[in-house]
Amino acid sequence: MRATCCLFFCLWLSSSYGMDGTNGVDETTDLSNIPAEVFARLPIGGYRLSPSGTKIAHFIPFEGRRVLVIQNMDGSNRQFVPPWDEEIELVSFFWKSDDVIIFKIHMTLDRQIFRKKTTETRLFSYNVADPLVRWLGQPKKAAFGKGSEKFNSQYERVVDRLSHDPEHMLVELDFELQGDATVYKVNVNTGGRQKYQSTRKGINQWYADANSIIRFGTGYKPRTSQRRFLYKDLDDSWTEINPEQFNGKYTFEGIGPESGQLYVTATNEYGTSSMLLVNILTEEVVETLFSHPEVDIDFAITHPETDAVIGVGFTDDFRREQYFDKDFRPLQRGLEKALPGQVVSITNKARDAALYLIHAESDTDPGQYFLYNRDTKRLDYFAEARAEIDPQKSAPTKRVNIPTSDGAIIPGYLTLPRNGSGKNLPMIVLPHGGPGARDSAAWNYNAQFFASRGYAVLKPNFRGSTGYGKRFKKLGENQWGGLMQQDVTDATQWLINEGIADPERICLVGSSYGGYAALMGLIQQPDLYVCGVSVNGVINLPQLKAVDRDSIGGRSWIKQMGLQGANDKDVSPQHQAERIMSPVLLIASTNDARISYRQTERLHDKLKKLDKDSTYVELDTGTHYMLNSESRLAALSAMEVFLAKHLTPPSSTPVEGQ
Repeated sequence: MRATCCLFFCLWLSSSYGMDGTNGVDETTDLSNIPAEVFARLPIGGYRLSPSGTKIAHFIPFEGRRVLVIQNMDGSNRQFVPPWDEEIELVSFFWKSDDVIIFKIHMTLDRQIFRKKTTETRLFSYNVADPLVRWLGQPKKAAFGKGSEKFNSQYERVVDRLSHDPEHMLVELDFELQGDATVYKVNVNTGGRQKYQSTRKGINQWYADANSIIRFGTGYKPRTSQRRFLYKDLDDSWTEINPEQFNGKYTFEGIGPESGQLYVTATNEYGTSSMLLVNILTEEVVETLFSHPEVDIDFAITHPETDAVIGVGFTDDFRREQYFDKDFRPLQRGLEKALPGQVVSITNKARDAALYLIHAESDTDPGQYFLYNRDTKRLDYFAEARAEIDPQKSAPTKRVNIPTSDGAIIPGYLTLPRNGSGKNLPMIVLPHGGPGARDSAAWNYNAQFFASRGYAVLKPNFRGSTGYGKRFKKLGENQWGGLMQQDVTDATQWLINEGIADPERICLVGSSYGGYAALMGLIQQPDLYVCGVSVNGVINLPQLKAVDRDSIGGRSWIKQMGLQGANDKDVSPQHQAERIMSPVLLIASTNDARISYRQTERLHDKLKKLDKDSTYVELDTGTHYMLNSESRLAALSAMEVFLAKHLTPPSSTPVEGQ
């Protein structure tokens, strides 16, 4: 195991990074001996420097959950902020000043007013000098007691950090519970607030310019699939932007530097997305800032001091950064040269000092953190995301191009056990969730766990995945159980044809939409898969669409769900349960606000009545996204037993209890 210097910057890159590549690791270490707890454990990360660069904060796992650690750069005055309730998970934070941290939590609530479970956000400030947690969105009416939840905003979102103002920031709150946001100027020390931007029907999110003036609003008109866009010019007049001209053509990314200008992404001549600076009032393209011929832009990168758009993130095989800012662009290039063979990103900068936090990763390395001092040109290593994982023992992942039965090519990522032959292996096909998402070659705890147990893993990016252009994604619309599923089937058949997979030992495993794809694979191809696993999967498609219809924007996205020309029940696992012939493992979280665990529970009951081989594991925590170690470990442990029973890889050791 690699030694960890978890602070503070006592090592030069040459010595700390390990020029021989070993870092003192015992070469006899076998990754298959690493217990499931190590893979399930949440990583260390989220490092952020205070504005002066004299303090640092980050997340650590403690008792399976994220805890915020705050300390001086010399390690002194260490403080801990744990989640204070079972339903709370800390998800992100930033420094407002050297004494105040703002952090966001997610919580699952069963609110009577919504008649269903919801995942909601809350914002809190924490004063380091005088430790105190203050709820910034606390309603003026009673916030506790029976029925009090009706007074709470359903979400809380930072609109502008107001970097020039140490005491205030702009926050969106929705006390009316209609989805239409009001912006308040909030005092982070007292929680006091005053209205800054009033609610407008159909505007769910507001955005501010570099001068902290609200310039742009976007959302959905109530109970419709129609979009609404508003822009405020320099004369403070609002212009309603024609949704036919904006929606589907542009995706908003940020406010531009001059009147009428927005940063947007739009489809280019390659069919992927470009970053553009446009004048939204005249529809003139002012400047094309970035294009990639093969993949889309994932997100805009903003300046740590001004919040101006200065670059883009995109994923080819890894998530990468590209800056068009003249200051950050040469810095990024220099860091990539200093850390060869790694995917390097600038994760944070001290606002008032030339100190930068750097993250480096690869397919076998879950991540390392460095501090770069631009004044001294010194790059120091100080922490690992997962110190228990040795990159030299992790399974490599490579990009593969998979031919489909209709003559197309889809990308995928193949992870092979490190000590395997690479041929005739027990196989896990792992379709991603979404389906509007994508996989990459980056280190993945599920894939690495499976590979450590002797299984090969394929993550196919079926049509309908994001990242490969508008057309590629659009091909998945109304193709639940159709083309998207056929791509998973074709990917499985390719593994067999290439001799990689043992055709008698292939299992489909997935979460969310991936869980749906796993079950539909068993339904449509009963002879291809020997088993399937669904984690918080979509089980009852008609029911999900009925629930989503009343969500903000739901009437828009449910139009893309289901299979064109088919009844929703024809492609719903709950309604096709009798066609499942192979053993299934069904896992669901009771606090999942996205897909009710009752869907999974009812499918299990139906399968048992049909005398099918079904195992049901119910989790008390984790939410839809498996946010804590407890839920991840429970899922991995259940899958380890299930897969060993049905795939029985010859190289695996017996599982305890079998």
